[in-house]
Amino acid sequence: MFWNNKVCWITGASSGIGKALAESIYLRGGRVILSARSAGMLNSLTADWEDKDRTLILPLDIGCHEELTQAAQKAQARWGRIDVLINNAGVSQRSLAAETDFEVMKTIMDVNFLGSAGLTRAVLPYMIARNSGIIAPVSSVAGKFSTPLRTSYSASKMALQGFYDGLRAELHSQGIHVNFIIPGFVKTNISINALKANGEKHAEMDPNQAAGISSEKAARIILKGLEKNKREIYMGIAPKVKLALFLSKAFPGVLAKMLRSANVK
Repeated sequence: MFWNNKVCWITGASSGIGKALAESIYLRGGRVILSARSAGMLNSLTADWEDKDRTLILPLDIGCHEELTQAAQKAQARWGRIDVLINNAGVSQRSLAAETDFEVMKTIMDVNFLGSAGLTRAVLPYMIARNSGIIAPVSSVAGKFSTPLRTSYSASKMALQGFYDGLRAELHSQGIHVNFIIPGFVKTNISINALKANGEKHAEMDPNQAAGISSEKAARIILKGLEKNKREIYMGIAPKVKLALFLSKAFPGVLAKMLRSANVK
């Protein structure tokens, strides 16, 4: 099987898509490195897993960039390789740009873009040495087009697109694949944990998120896409999002006009 004995490092593994991916890869025989800020939540996740020899709990705040190199060294040391890096950790936003504190903007970029890119940079030497590896950043449809209340969030995800598209080209001849994961509406706590203008949690479930696909279904789609080496892996794309994605490429002016009056929450 594709995942059997593969060493897979997943950030943001304590909940949502990251948790579902960790469970799925473990059940498929993979060796999983689980990172999130809360060691307690990671321990709870793995409490019922029988084969503890296939797990490593590695608490990490992806926004603390000075920790990334040491974390990569610990991950590499556990089994002598990192086959798959899934950069899933991230934070969303629910605030108008003019009202958002600069520190909140910085936090979003530090976590979503620099945290992902920085951890990838720390892992790359190990993958390059083996001429093998998969790097799978989790982005969002917000990385394809921006909407009100998501300005900094969209900017961070668009930055990921630029970084990883270029990285894919750089690594083409080195046996390392870059597979972009692009969720639409997946039922997770991302809207509840989104940051308001002052940095407080939004603490509300987005109705679109509530109606989205489950994290487990998203994980199945992601794993299938990685197995097939898809350049971009989409899931939870509602009809209105499909339309917006089409318009963003074919008729960006039309989409811009639509977004002016869009009922975004």
